[in-house]
Amino acid sequence: MICAKCKGRLLCGRKKCPFLVKFRFRRNVEVGEIERPTPPSVFVGRIGYPKVFAGPLIAMDYDDPEFLDSPWLWKGSVEDVMALRMSLVRGMKVCDVRKEDGFVETLREAVASIRHVEIECGIVKVVEKPVFDDILQPMGVSAKIDGLKLIENPKIPKKVEKVWNDEMKAVEGVGYLFDSGFSTYYIQKLFSVGILGIERRMVPTRWSITAVHDLLGESLKREIAGFESVNDSMLFSYEHFGNRFKILITPGEFSFNLIEVWRKGSFWSPKSDWIGIDSETIRRKKRYSDLGGGYYAARLPVLEFLRRIGRKGRVFVVREITPEYYAPLGVWVVEEGVRRALERGKKVDEEVVGGILRSFEIQATLSDFCRE
Repeated sequence: MICAKCKGRLLCGRKKCPFLVKFRFRRNVEVGEIERPTPPSVFVGRIGYPKVFAGPLIAMDYDDPEFLDSPWLWKGSVEDVMALRMSLVRGMKVCDVRKEDGFVETLREAVASIRHVEIECGIVKVVEKPVFDDILQPMGVSAKIDGLKLIENPKIPKKVEKVWNDEMKAVEGVGYLFDSGFSTYYIQKLFSVGILGIERRMVPTRWSITAVHDLLGESLKREIAGFESVNDSMLFSYEHFGNRFKILITPGEFSFNLIEVWRKGSFWSPKSDWIGIDSETIRRKKRYSDLGGGYYAARLPVLEFLRRIGRKGRVFVVREITPEYYAPLGVWVVEEGVRRALERGKKVDEEVVGGILRSFEIQATLSDFCRE
């Protein structure tokens, strides 16, 4: 089914995705001056690039703003996450990603902070168009803003200031901050507002998420290339938000294989089951995955795990999406699901490998998936 492959990218030729259009959430946001915190977080759009809408996400009525942008802490149901994120208003102002001004500089300072900061701005017009996307986290209504100011000092780590002030390539900055213990979510925001890299350009949020996952993934692949293979096959599993993850790591040279199984009634496959497959070897992946950003989000925590144990192997990830997943929440669901699965596992024999493949009616072996 094309919807499961497209995931809102309009491969069908429509101007709007009929599945995403149905999500309409009204929020009481009024025109005028406001003084509220940002988690801190920002959204940079991609429509009209290089001139795009960009601005802070503004917490309207939540006691713990940081929690609104901390997906590694979220639990519960799809509804719980939607309710949480709908309290964020997306501030928008037209920006040229190639230019810097006071508005962009204020955005960068706010996003670089590791705790929420109070901001002041004027709401000029309420658009009332929430954001739902397979890669992005949901966001509440949008509002055009002006006069953005910080009314308290941001808390910016020294290592972030170093990357910001030094002439360091984006890939180097991403790796440096990741190895320093900063989360991928924080690094993605820095990437998006143009703090990373020699050329200071903003990057649409959707692109920055996959870019950081890909840059880190390819870097980790180079590290594990010389590792010894795992000695035994291992099985891991985890389930949250209607997504079931099973991960097999077996002895051999590195390969990464992802199968997505969208069950009938799940968001992108309402009428029938759909199965998608993509794979790679230790060589750099040259083409963008047919499975979209979720592929790179699943690969990264696997590579983190292999580096942590100092081994390589053939990796086989199955993501089964059930009807419980009735609205897109973003690729963090995949990243956190795989990461949490890898916190618990057990040794298994080779029959289990074939058994999982057969359970999804896929007559194949792992080697069949190792392609560029």
